[in-house]
Amino acid sequence: MKTLSKVGALILSFSCMATTVFAADVNLKFASTNAAGEQAFLVQKQWTDSVETASNGRIKIDLLPLDAVVKSSDLLTGVRNSIIDGAVSTSAHYAGDDAGFGLIGDTISAWNSDEDILKFYYFGGGLEVVDKIFQAYGAKLIGVCVTGAESLPSKLPLHKVEDFKGVKMRAPSGPIHKLFAKMGAAPVGLPGSEIYTALEKGVIDAADFSTFSNNQQQGVHAIAKYPIYPGIHSSPTVHIIMNLKKWNALPENDKVFLQMFFKGLALDSLLKPHYEDRIAYSKAIKEGVTPIAWSDEEKAKVRANAREIWEDIANKSEIGKMYYDALQEFLTSQGMN
Repeated sequence: MKTLSKVGALILSFSCMATTVFAADVNLKFASTNAAGEQAFLVQKQWTDSVETASNGRIKIDLLPLDAVVKSSDLLTGVRNSIIDGAVSTSAHYAGDDAGFGLIGDTISAWNSDEDILKFYYFGGGLEVVDKIFQAYGAKLIGVCVTGAESLPSKLPLHKVEDFKGVKMRAPSGPIHKLFAKMGAAPVGLPGSEIYTALEKGVIDAADFSTFSNNQQQGVHAIAKYPIYPGIHSSPTVHIIMNLKKWNALPENDKVFLQMFFKGLALDSLLKPHYEDRIAYSKAIKEGVTPIAWSDEEKAKVRANAREIWEDIANKSEIGKMYYDALQEFLTSQGMN
């Protein structure tokens, strides 16, 4: 009996050692730049919550919504200084650190479709270039996804570039703000939470904001009955980053797991908005909404204005130039230049 007790104690001892060595928890706190109820946040959280199950309980990611810890503009600094472990955000929010991040996060009118963004990053060298840029700022790029093609709800029927002259519209800061200013609009910076009220009270006439289905769900089309759909300037890119030191401390198998796992988020973020947009589109038509689709000729004018903004940023920012060169190589390879 004593021998069996000793054997049992030995087995228990080895079991504890194995748990310590092979099943150590990695608890991470990430922040998103999407609000808790937004379509994009729900998709992101579904995937980050699933990390724990997929990793057999060894890795857990707690995803926090917009501004829960630090402001969107401070997320990169927060990751670098370990205030948070990671972020799920377009790098356009980091343009205050370097204007090049604005171009990297929101390469306006570069893409013919959301699929092009993922092709650039996962097959066209974009991931390697942008990861190198992030590492210089103390962060590791572990994946990318998209928000879904944005529509543009408007109280006015806007069919061409010239129609934007004098239009008061909400536009985020950075390249997209510059684009609409070039098109003759009067862009205004407003948080997403204020768009409905601003449209209702006439503070703005139009808004560059979210997907068609999200705008429909939020009731925006009840006021802005002339949404431009599909959008006229392609989607931003969402970058999933993590503190570089914490990333480097992970075992290789966990690094591979996280990188491969978040490719699944890229697929969901690509397909789900497109699927829901078509359902919302049919519903909106029945409710008297009049979506406006732009001609290829007018979208080409938008792209010409956008290209000037790409080049301007590339001329002023070293990281913007690194990204711009990689982008040009990809666009040429795909016959999109």
